[in-house]
Amino acid sequence: MNPALAGVALAVTAGAVIAASSREARAALVGLVLTLGLGPFLTDPLPGPAVAGARVVTGILVAYLLWAVSAGDEVRGLGSRIGWPAESLLALGVAIAGVVMASGLEALAPGAPGRAGGGPLDALTPPALALGAGLASLVVGLAPALVGRHALRTAIGLLLVVQGVVLARTGIAGPPGELEQLGIDALVLTVGASAAFIVFIERRSDADAATEVALGAAHDPIRAEAGLAAPPRPGTGLRDTAGRDSAGPAAR
Repeated sequence: MNPALAGVALAVTAGAVIAASSREARAALVGLVLTLGLGPFLTDPLPGPAVAGARVVTGILVAYLLWAVSAGDEVRGLGSRIGWPAESLLALGVAIAGVVMASGLEALAPGAPGRAGGGPLDALTPPALALGAGLASLVVGLAPALVGRHALRTAIGLLLVVQGVVLARTGIAGPPGELEQLGIDALVLTVGASAAFIVFIERRSDADAATEVALGAAHDPIRAEAGLAAPPRPGTGLRDTAGRDSAGPAAR
């Protein structure tokens, strides 16, 4: 067992749990940076400085884009419905299953020497750690990616799923080459930039809806107390920004 790689795998898994379960956008993005930034180091041999630096910078850039478009506001809809303790147990169980799967795959490989008489820690090889951390990230990211209640949560889930697939591929097929590393960077950056754009659109839509409610309620004191927009007058049902019927006298 390599203690350094084991610590990296633990940090990657913990980051995925934090990103998927945190109710604060800042903490969720910090967990995302841990998963995206430390994932490239779950290989043996380690990638070159240029490749590792590019992967780390890409993870930080994606997290910064998501933080910039969310503008540091308190985002509703974040956080896991089952809570971080359950998410942690789920990630731990999946990671253990990944390590066992990696050991079985290694034993089935042609010419494998086997591990007769080895201790449990001997099973924590670099491929096993990568596969375990990858499956954990993949599983905890599925729920926010598929049933996220907010664009930011969905974006974080998608990035966790992508990183989980990359790590699982590393654990099964070995470290990716430099060209493949470049493709992974492009994939993560594309997903992150697209998700940031969707988060920006959702935030603008929420702001426009709040402005419409405020303008409509300003012309109806009774509904203003309830935070509702003024209802449209009889006619076409359309109203302008001042809350008046846009159809004019003909509709009356």
